[in-house]
Amino acid sequence: MITSFKIHSGWTFGRCDESVRYAAKVPGCVHTDLHREGLIPDPFYGQNEAQLQWIEECDWEYSTEFDASDALLAADHIDLVANGLDTLATVSLNGQVIAETSNMFVGLRCPVGGLLKKQGNQLLVRFANPMDYIRAREGKPLSPIACDPIGGRQQIRKQQCAFGWDWGPRFASSGIWRDIYLEAWSSARIEDYKVEQTHSPAGVSVRVIPELLGAGESTLCTARLLFGDVIVAESSSREVEGLVLMVEKPELWWPNGQGAQPVYRLELELTDEAGALLDSRSQALGLCEVLLDRQKDEWGESFQFKVNGRVIFAKGANWIPSHCFVNEGEELAMDALDSARDANMNMIRVWGGGVYESDTFFQRCLENGLLIWHDFMFACWTYPGDEAYLASVREEAVYQVRRLRNHSHLALWCGNNEIVQMHWEKMRDHPEEAQAYVKLFHEILPEVIETHGGASAYWPSSGWNPQDPMGFTDNVDSGDTHFWGVWAARQPVEAYEALEHRFFSEFGMQAYPWPETAATFTKSRNIFSPDMNCHQKNGSGNEIIFHYISTLYRFPKDYESTVYLSQLNQAYCLRFGIEHMRRNMPRTMGALYWQLNDCWPVASWSSLDFGGRWKVLQYAARRFFAPLLVSVKRVGEETVIWSNNYRVSDINAMEVHTIYDGPCSVTGELSWALWSIQSGKQVADGGGVVELLAGEAKLYDTVDCEAAIQEYGRDDLVLRTRLSAPDNEESCNTTFFSAPRHLEFQKPSYQLEVVELAAQQFELTLQSDVIAYQVFLNLDDALEFRASDNAFELFPSEVKKVLIRVLEPLSLDDFKRKLKVFSYYDTYEE
Repeated sequence: MITSFKIHSGWTFGRCDESVRYAAKVPGCVHTDLHREGLIPDPFYGQNEAQLQWIEECDWEYSTEFDASDALLAADHIDLVANGLDTLATVSLNGQVIAETSNMFVGLRCPVGGLLKKQGNQLLVRFANPMDYIRAREGKPLSPIACDPIGGRQQIRKQQCAFGWDWGPRFASSGIWRDIYLEAWSSARIEDYKVEQTHSPAGVSVRVIPELLGAGESTLCTARLLFGDVIVAESSSREVEGLVLMVEKPELWWPNGQGAQPVYRLELELTDEAGALLDSRSQALGLCEVLLDRQKDEWGESFQFKVNGRVIFAKGANWIPSHCFVNEGEELAMDALDSARDANMNMIRVWGGGVYESDTFFQRCLENGLLIWHDFMFACWTYPGDEAYLASVREEAVYQVRRLRNHSHLALWCGNNEIVQMHWEKMRDHPEEAQAYVKLFHEILPEVIETHGGASAYWPSSGWNPQDPMGFTDNVDSGDTHFWGVWAARQPVEAYEALEHRFFSEFGMQAYPWPETAATFTKSRNIFSPDMNCHQKNGSGNEIIFHYISTLYRFPKDYESTVYLSQLNQAYCLRFGIEHMRRNMPRTMGALYWQLNDCWPVASWSSLDFGGRWKVLQYAARRFFAPLLVSVKRVGEETVIWSNNYRVSDINAMEVHTIYDGPCSVTGELSWALWSIQSGKQVADGGGVVELLAGEAKLYDTVDCEAAIQEYGRDDLVLRTRLSAPDNEESCNTTFFSAPRHLEFQKPSYQLEVVELAAQQFELTLQSDVIAYQVFLNLDDALEFRASDNAFELFPSEVKKVLIRVLEPLSLDDFKRKLKVFSYYDTYEE
């Protein structure tokens, strides 16, 4: 049987040019070890980032001493396995160099049996600093490139955002960032295996292809598939061509919102002729068939995902590393993936400037019904094309594709993030860079996937235009797009409604983190203070946020109000765009906004603050990504004559659309009501029974509002829509004829009841005497919580129930005392 011995204890570290050594944590990295030992301040606090740039210029050394057991030493083969060395490592055992690495994304396995002794084995890992390596590779003085203020990050196969990004700090660390251990074996072991699924009317055939070392005619390989504790299928063979497991009545895995997520367990065992176990492997497995569906249609070529034969609308967000120091982020990642599920997402795009995600990440996505779009780790710059670099990339791709290929919910491998989009003109003018690009992303990576991959499709870049592979990426007829007109170009949010692209894989809007989150890195309450500025990595970020706030809302009265308005604006812009995208299906079949999470506390495009606190956008996503959605489009437009700031509007009607992408068609009920804000009364209403077909978006009604506008004026009117159907949460939408800053809301007075349902769970019942816009429930003392809904509207006739789960014990009395209720009105009125 394989014997494994983790080498995670007894480590010390220090600078190579100094003799003093300190305790280290493995897995870990230099920055976290330095902070733990009190040698540097909190890297995230204030402006400390700037004080810590010396770390990336130093060489570091990690060492430990361990004993080897008799059982370990008795094995015929003993390998040292290191799943993550960051990055330029020289590994020595008992004074002898056994390996050198230069790629953070390639695991290490090397035989060490002849070097081990029973006691006092010395393991030493020296990390050369990345900057000397980069300078040597660059061959000329460094200069800033995209998201790298010094330059050269493209020269090293290391987490690209470690060198800085427009949402992240520059902490180019070193260390042993994943498990390191000894693995001992004798006669044979399972080196790897590949899983292939074939779906047919007869069921699902699971073919397991083992890759064995040392196996002979006397060894037997057995594969079995279990559902719970029940063995569903089993197959044994002394051959290695493949073991077939037939599941005649499979429980299929579906994306979140499309069905259940049953998880099977695949077990693979290798035994000798006496039946003794030599090695085993095990993994969770979803039975599903995921295809990237590209076919000619009336609009050009589709870009959509088909799961188990059913076309789905991809709903989700982009993913960055859950912590700057990637060895620290697993708990944060699991919580963020749970939040993605709870917000009705069904896909996560792992962005190409971070890391190849962990097995636990894939496991949680499987459990949560999240398909995975996974970039290779290249982003926003052109990359070298020399032989050594390409060989390292090929090794990286083989290692990662083989590691992740058996995850059936891995929907897509994507070559890179935005390289063509950002640099197509540069590559047009520099053929050598274009040649390197083609070699890497159109030859090496697809070849690796063809040779070593599973069923996942390959896409060269995101966004990408297949009709012009090395040219302008924005194509409405095919491919995917990254749209940044709203935000970077400061286009009005209405610009979304002019877009009819096939798949939106990036778009977004920044907002400030909650004051509770900001308090973890500064005592300042001024958005433009030096501390805050250090935690706003986009050079125009503050200016753009205030530009969009000013178009929608009144001037905020204080810091808390500024933060809240930034989040209201973020949620409004994303809701506006995504509702349009969903109304436009089946032409548009995906909306993955930028971004779900943060890697440190910062002003960014995320819908989750660092640490997991939900922004307003995350609550809004739960509504606009729900299978059942009522969406309203204003007919007409409002413009401003800038010479005298005079508003002109011809918005006289509202289109009411129903959207449903649940698995089965249902009958629903839709209602709409036109309200006067000042009187707090309905002035018109309508609705009726609607047939909601699975995967269909349609125009239900166009509400003529001209008579009400003549009587009340556009600035006093609001349309409230509702859509309900069995086994679905009710969808509500609130639509104004103009920006909320032009409307005269009244101060809400709330009726509030709170009951304790269970430990740490409370139910709130709310009512308001007036129309209350964007009501938010919060808890004092920075208490963490999750709410079933938040940042919602309350109309005088409505009773709203909200479930709140607090993340630490809290009595009913304390909960009531700490509960705060505020709304948009409170951001500008005292």
